[in-house]
Formats: sequence, C-alpha cells, structure tokens
Amino acid sequence: MIGKAERPLRSLGFSLALAALAGPAYAMNHNIVHRTALDTARVRAAGLARVAFAEGLFRTRAASATLVSPELQAASPFDDVVGSFAADVPAGGEVEMSVKVRIGAEWTDWYALGTRRADGFSSAPKRADARASLDVDELRLKKKASAVRYRLKFRAPRGAILLRSVALALSDGDAPAAPPAASTGPWTRELALSPRSQFDAPDGYKHDVCSPTSLAMVLEFWGRKKTTEEVALAVRDRTSLLFGNWPANTGYAAALGLDARVARLQSIADLERQIADGRPVIVSVTFAEGELPGAPIARTGGHLLVVAGFAPNGDVIAMDPAGRDGKERRVYARAAFHKAWRVNKRGLAYLIGPDLPRRLVVGVPVADLWSKPVKRAKVDLADDAHLSQLLYGEAATAVTAKGDWVRVRAEEQSSFTPAGAWQGYPGWMRAADLSSAEAPPTNCVVRTRQALVHRGGKIETLSVGTRLDRLSASSGTARVRLLDGSVGEVAADALYAPPAAPTAASRAEIIRTAELFLGTSYYWGGRSGVQADPSIGVDCSGLVSLAYRIHGRDVPRDSQEQKLRARPIRRAELQRGDLVFLTHGPDTEKITHVLIYTGGDGLIESRQSSGRVLRTTFLERFGRPLSAIESGDRVLDQSFAKPRPRRIFFGSYF
Repeated sequence: MIGKAERPLRSLGFSLALAALAGPAYAMNHNIVHRTALDTARVRAAGLARVAFAEGLFRTRAASATLVSPELQAASPFDDVVGSFAADVPAGGEVEMSVKVRIGAEWTDWYALGTRRADGFSSAPKRADARASLDVDELRLKKKASAVRYRLKFRAPRGAILLRSVALALSDGDAPAAPPAASTGPWTRELALSPRSQFDAPDGYKHDVCSPTSLAMVLEFWGRKKTTEEVALAVRDRTSLLFGNWPANTGYAAALGLDARVARLQSIADLERQIADGRPVIVSVTFAEGELPGAPIARTGGHLLVVAGFAPNGDVIAMDPAGRDGKERRVYARAAFHKAWRVNKRGLAYLIGPDLPRRLVVGVPVADLWSKPVKRAKVDLADDAHLSQLLYGEAATAVTAKGDWVRVRAEEQSSFTPAGAWQGYPGWMRAADLSSAEAPPTNCVVRTRQALVHRGGKIETLSVGTRLDRLSASSGTARVRLLDGSVGEVAADALYAPPAAPTAASRAEIIRTAELFLGTSYYWGGRSGVQADPSIGVDCSGLVSLAYRIHGRDVPRDSQEQKLRARPIRRAELQRGDLVFLTHGPDTEKITHVLIYTGGDGLIESRQSSGRVLRTTFLERFGRPLSAIESGDRVLDQSFAKPRPRRIFFGSYF
C-alpha cells in the first residue's frame, strides 16, 4: 500500500476494501467555495473584519473570533463531506473548522474537522454516532443530507489571522457517473513538471509519502521549491501522524501563498479544464490488481499522483510518485483512470495554483464592465468607459485585483486581440458582483425582458438572456437551480429552451427578443434587460448579443468582432435574424454598427444617433431598398443630419 492507505484502509479490512472497489461506487459531486464578499454575504461573523478582495475574506480583530455560514443548500443529496480552508496563521494562533449537516428536517451537531496552527494541521479525533462517522479528513454520513453549514473558530492572541477562502467538497456515493468521450483541445498538452519519486525520501516513511511528494512537484511547478522531506514533515497530521491528510496538504500550500483547496471533481472534463488553464492537479486513486494497467504498484486503497496533461487520444499523462529510477511519468488509459479516480475515489483532487487568474461567476442580476476601476455616481448613457454588462451566472476570469476591483475577462463575450487571438472581453468589475459558485449546467434561457425568480421570501429580477437550470415545470411555474444550490420559482413561459440545431423558430426568437427593447434608450455598453431605469436599453451589439443568446449562441461583444465571426453572405442568402454591418466610413473596413434583419425591407437596431432602439427599413436608412443593395456596397446613411457614406455587409451565424 502507498500513501493514504497507511490508515489501515480507513479502519476497514483489506478484503472489504477491495470488495468495495468491485461495486458501482459512483458519486455525484458538488463543491461550495467561499472566496468573495458575495459568497459570504450571509455569514455571521464575530471578531472579524472584512478585507479587500485582493487580500481574501476576513482578518481577526480580536483574540477570539467566529465565522458561521448560513444554511448552504447542496445541488443534490450527499453522504460525504471534506472541508478545507486557506488561512495565514501566525505563531500562537489557530483556526478550527467544524461542519453540521441537515438530514431530513433535522440538523446534526457540529463535527470538528481539524485545526490549523502555525506549525501544522491537526485532524479531530475519530468520532462515530448514529448519523455520521469522522475518519481523519472525511465526514461520512449514514443517511444522505441536503444542506450543510460550516463554522470557523479563531484564536489569535499574538497577531491577526487572515482567512482567504473556505471550501466544502460534497459527494454522493450512489449517483452514477460516466466518463466523457475523449476529444482534443487546449488540454491536449503536457505541463512541465519536474518528476519526483517518493522512494527517494528517507527509509522511515518513503512508502507513506505519495501525497507530499505529489504536492512537492506541484509546489515546485509554481515556484515554491521544497524538498520532499520538508513538505512531508510540514503536512504530517499532528493527530493521526498520516502524511496524506487532504486539508493538511492543501492548507500547507495555502500557507505558501497559493490558492489551494480539496475538491470533488465531477468528471475528467474538469481535469481537462484545469490542464487547459495550465494547472496540474493532484488526484487520489484506488484500484485493485489489474485495474490500472501501467501503474508502478499493483493495487492500493489510496494513492496520490499528479495529472500533468492529456494525450491526443484522451489518455491521462501523470507524474506518479510511486515510480522509481526516472519512471515517474506514466500514461494511463482514460477509462481505467476514470474508474480508479472518478469512480473509486469520487473524483478527489487538490486544486492548487496562484490566487489569480481564477474563474468566477456573476452573482447579481447584472454587473457592469468598465475600462477603468472608477466608481460612478450615476448612469451616463454615453459614457464610453462603460464597456459591457454581464448577466447572472456568466463566467468571468479574474486576472488581477486592485482593492475591491477586479480586472476580468468576460468569457461569454469574446473579443479579438491585436495579437490575432480570441479571448474573453477584458475590463474591470466590482468584486462585490462576483461569486466563486460553481454554475450548474443550464438548459434554458430567460426569454422575457425581465423574469421574477421567487426564492423563499425573496425575489430576484433576472434579465433576458440569463441562462438557468430548469429542474421541472407545472401549473405555469418552473423550478430553477440557482448558483447557491437553492431552488427558485419563475413563470414557466418566461423561459425558453433553445433547440439543439437552428430552426425557423430560432430566427423568430431572435427578432422577438430584439423587439423587447423597442423604444428604450441607447446605452453605450448596455447588454441587459435589467437597468437602473426601465427606459434604459442596450447598444447595437448588446442587442445582438442578447438576441442570439435566445438562439443558444454566444456571439462576440462588439460589432467589429461580430462581423469577424459571422459567415459572409450575399443579399440572396439574407434571412430573418441575420445581421447587417456598417463601416465607420466608406474607405475603412472598421465596423462600428450592427443591425438585425427582420425580413422584407425591415431592420431593428439600437441607434446612437437617434438615442433609442427602433424599427427601420433599408429604404429609410439608406435611401434605397434592400433589392438595390448588395453586401460590400457603398451606402449613404440617412440617419444623420448630414448623410454619411459607409459600406454595408451582410453576415449570418446560421
């Protein structure tokens, strides 16, 4: 046995552990991560002061302090909890983490999970009762729970403790999981890790240190070079004396200034996303003899290794510390790895890397994207520093932070860089609008300009174009899963499920969505149905962006990039819902305006010169009907006091 199996197979007999491997031990996983002010908006904090996003969450301001979360609803029932947190703890200080769960209508008592001090981590003593058993780093439930709470107790007699993040990894041992099909992408690569063998460690514990050896490889990758022995001694659980305590390992990485947490990943696709982002992942595997061909050990009840990349055929490239004599690099067949990791170990992983960049989501109905981090006192419809708006649940990669502002890439609104590459639309957002929540898969989109979502006694107003996870619908009401795992109710007819392939209905929905904004004011950077005033609308490309989200398609943010991505078409191909682009002048290719074609001679646009969203025609706009215009022609734009010569182009996303 290697590494974590040195717990005598978690107090189970060896034969029982291997028998369990043969059964259908699948899991449905859910991670709760609190890293932003929005994530912790409803916590109860005593003796703590909030800090700027760039620093973390809270700093103690008293010798003792407490942080208690509200009820955290899980996306699905769970029977296992692993907690971890990142904190800077000075000498003499300590942070103790506890959790409680709701089983049926009742809450359990608090279960202590462990304590971090300046000199290391101590797990709580093993505990078992009628509801759960605690074994080192896992709280195993005897009946499934639906919600969880966490509590952190701080003791800081000599210096302040900084809490940077809190994470809970939840899993369900009965839910099935299938491996995703192999495909190539930015994860088809191998990250440059320096391999290490645990057998180079001192004889006294070289068989036990797969976790710290894997951690040492990843720490070196991120510029924190430590000897394996140094890491092993730092992460060794002061209570159980095990080297493989999961939160002890991630807590040590966090103490070195990295973002680190224990997670239960849902599938190999999650690993692929991490590799695509340039982040190696430490994973836990369990396998019986013959289940993981090519492994340097025949079988194990618990072993840690590093996923470093993916081969073109989808197989997993790993740095396995159980390898010797320069043979740590292994390639594991995708299906076999899936069973050893995702099935047998419920997708357990250490996610470790720099604090930024990090993927976040918008946790408010609409968030503004700015060119500079400057607070505005009021809405200025012509402020060209207002770049765009992001909707609830949209992804934003935080790149840098400045106090309570974050420079992000809006991942669902692409832009074209001067270097000739596509990326998420860049700009600055208020950190208060962002959440670390894992957005659920979505299957519908808000089709009304605004939709009221009822959750308990609260109401949220979501914008047209907001994507949601619809769980069910009956009697005119749909139930939707929200970012925090809770369920809300919304009028069923406010939601639309885009077809898998474009249809005539797709084109009709695009036009119907654009019509929602008729008569509203032109708003530079506007891209939402929820504004400070109902009379405020969108800009020209924002109108297109929202209309196409109904069709299930994300188009680039600006009109120039919308043309770059569109398929050029001739007049004879133009159909309802296709786009019409205008250049700034007659002798430039620079696109500065976009309109939506509605059929016949008709168009809908958000026109800056008129200051509103309106219907128009080719004849009214250019002095000649569509039948007399071809893509690429010069036209005279009649919408200005002095008609302006421009060029016109047609494009399609169908």
